[in-house]
Order: sequence, then structure tokens, then C-alpha cells
Amino acid sequence: MNIRTSPLVQMADEAKRPTSWWLAWIVGAVMIVGGSIAGDAVGSLLLGNPGHADTLFQFKEFFIFGVTLLLLFLWLRFKEGRPFSSVGFRGSNPVGKLALGFLVGAVMMTVGVLVPWALGAYKSGASEHTNVGSSALVAVIPLLLVFLWQASTEEAVTRGYMLQMAGRQIPGWAAILGTSVFFSVIHMDFRPIVLLNIALYAVFASFIALGQGNLWLIAGIHAGWNYFQGNIYGLPVSGNTEASSLFAIGPASGSSDLMTGGDFGVEASIVGTVILLIACAIGYTYLRRANRTRTITLDAATSSANLAA
Repeated sequence: MNIRTSPLVQMADEAKRPTSWWLAWIVGAVMIVGGSIAGDAVGSLLLGNPGHADTLFQFKEFFIFGVTLLLLFLWLRFKEGRPFSSVGFRGSNPVGKLALGFLVGAVMMTVGVLVPWALGAYKSGASEHTNVGSSALVAVIPLLLVFLWQASTEEAVTRGYMLQMAGRQIPGWAAILGTSVFFSVIHMDFRPIVLLNIALYAVFASFIALGQGNLWLIAGIHAGWNYFQGNIYGLPVSGNTEASSLFAIGPASGSSDLMTGGDFGVEASIVGTVILLIACAIGYTYLRRANRTRTITLDAATSSANLAA
């Protein structure tokens, strides 16, 4: 699979001192782990030590992901000598693409909730939150920004930096598969269906980011999926139950974890698997069409240049 025609990958050429793909993956892991530890410490210093039942716990993620982004910025600026935007934050209409992606992610998650609901596996009032319904609105609305921040950071490190560096140096399939396995493993849940589904999401995200040539759309999809899962429907987000949610949907008594995802959320369900497989098929088709369009455009430009010569 040729992914080098994607503008997302080509942005890596701006590095004056490029990093080897294997080192970029190690650096990416350090940024995520180090940013989480340091950001949590900063958040605790400023916000105290709120527990999972406190909405402030979610707001600490501003600091956790903020430090990760800062580390990425410093590495790109001082080690590689290129602008931060070259990690994938370029292209026209970024707000529109974020909004469209958010809507797509929300629809995907809604399908992941409605199917088990229709089969009797989910029911209302089956999850516990500190704030539910209208009383949660004050917290839920600004938490949208938290999820946009979180999604943009994870996409910048994995589908941005790690994928684009690998995409210039190793076969495209290896770059996509390797970064997807990495993304799955860092979620620190080693149940087979969790590993599979998180990897499937990462493959889908890679296809969309490469097809778009930037990160705006996939960052929106990522945020919409997580936000609706945790703060709208009240399900765990990768195993984390949020304190504030508009609804309190959860597994019905006697339902199968395979259908509901249990304590991890939709990503640990067979419904999630089907949704993500369909998403991967759509994403792959989209990437192939984008590559064909870029190739035709490049061939036409080359022919024009040859005629002019």
C-alpha cells in the first residue's frame, strides 16, 4: 500500500533533522507516558486530587494531554527543526472538518448503543454518575472541549507523528499496522476483543487521516465517539466511567459483556467490532480513491511539465 502520496506523510519531509521511524515510535511512547505522568502531577497541583466521581477528574486531562502536546512541539521544533503544524494540522476548513468528524463519531457511537438497546442488552438507569440529566449540562458542555483536546493529542502523536515518520521509511501496510498495534497496547487492557477493536479503530483512523492528508476530520470522529459514549450515554470510555452524563445507560441484568462491552464500553463489544470493520472498509475505499486522484493529478502535472520543456 502506497501512502507516500498523502500530504500527511509528505509533511515529514520538512524535518531538517528527521528521526528514524523506530526511534519516532519510542519517542511517541515516551511522550504519551511521560506527558500523562507529568500532566497528572500538574493537574493535581492545580485542581487537587479529585476522584473518578468528581467531574474535575476529567478536566485534569487538559493538563495530561497538554504536556504531551508540549513535548511533541518541543521535539518537532528543536530536534527535527520543523513547525508543529506539519504533524498534520493543516488544510482548509479545519473547523468544518472537526464538526463533520464529530457528527460522524457521534453517529457511530449512537449505532453502537442503539443496537444492544434494541436487543435488550442495554437499559436506562443502569450506570451510576454524580451528575445525570439536566443537572449534568453545566459540566457536560465544556467537557466537549476536553474530548476535542484529548482526541487531537492522541491523533497528533500516533496518526500524525508516528505514522508519517514510518510512512516515509517503511512499507505503508507496516506503518499502519505497527502504529495501530501500538495504539491498542497503550490502552492497557489486554482482553482479545479490546485489543482487536482498538486496533481496528486505529486502522480506520489511519485510512481517514491519510486520505484527508491531515488530522482534522479524524480528530473530530475520535472526539465525537468518546464524548457521546461517556458524557452523553453514560457508558465507560476505554474502561473509565465519567462523573457527569446526560443519560445513565448501562448493561441490563443478565446481558452478555460480548454484546455490551461490560466495564470497558462499546469498544469491548462485538457490536463495536462490526461497526469498526465496516468503518475500516469505508476508510480503505476512501484512501484508495484519494490515492488514485493524487496519482492522476501528479501524472497530469508531470505531462504538462514535459510538454512545456
